[in-house]
Amino acid sequence: MSMKEPVNRSFHIGGSIEKALKGEVDLQPVTVLHEAWKITAKNIFSFLPAVICLFLAQVALLLLGLEVQLGSPSVFFDAFVTGQGFTAEILKAGFMANFWSDVLIAPLYAGVSLMALNHAVGLPSKASQIVKGFSFTLVSLITMLLLSSIQGLGSSLFPLVGLFLTMALSMAILLVCEKRVSPLKAIQYSFMATIRKVLPMTAIYIVIMLMFFISIATAGIGLIWTLPFFFNVKGIIYRNMFGVTLQVTSVAKGVMISSHRRIINRQLIKTCSMRK
Repeated sequence: MSMKEPVNRSFHIGGSIEKALKGEVDLQPVTVLHEAWKITAKNIFSFLPAVICLFLAQVALLLLGLEVQLGSPSVFFDAFVTGQGFTAEILKAGFMANFWSDVLIAPLYAGVSLMALNHAVGLPSKASQIVKGFSFTLVSLITMLLLSSIQGLGSSLFPLVGLFLTMALSMAILLVCEKRVSPLKAIQYSFMATIRKVLPMTAIYIVIMLMFFISIATAGIGLIWTLPFFFNVKGIIYRNMFGVTLQVTSVAKGVMISSHRRIINRQLIKTCSMRK
């Protein structure tokens, strides 16, 4: 076989949309959390810079939103800490700043989520891959706008409803990027798949929430581990529920996994990745 005559093949890892909607997927909380722990330990140094970049970008957008609305972010934080002068206007400003920071951060969020999906199928990542989310800028912004609106509405009705919707819709951003479905379809698929596996999903997210509380109690130091761990958990859940298809091209001197233009030689893995 010559280099000019590649043979394209594809193979599938994990579940599928059809199986997820029927609840026919394997989702064991202990297994998922244990695998995510090992994956996080393996990829922490390559993944952490991207997660930190996402976190800092969102904080910057949050502060900018408070600056625009209140003149200074300190107005909000002083009122929050002291409990004095915490008016409805300040509360609304905080809500809107958080809302728009969530929406505008969507392309970077998508990039980090795709990196975690790499880890879930055994592929490496590097910090620069965070920009892959910009290939989905428009669709990720629309999806995050819908998600934030739905979650905000749920929280205004009852906080636990908002928390449930955050969990139930957590796969939507990956669905629009990896499966290329519409934002509305992604929201529908994520919600229905979660309903079918609500008990194991709830158990997983309770553990993650406890980890976030512990991280905050350590002055935020624990977030260095918890944030990458959280994204890796989501990548594993997505793989188990909806699956990931890898496209492979066989050539004379080796195999090329072409979805991210990465080549595997006989003796050295130069690069590899998933089909978006």
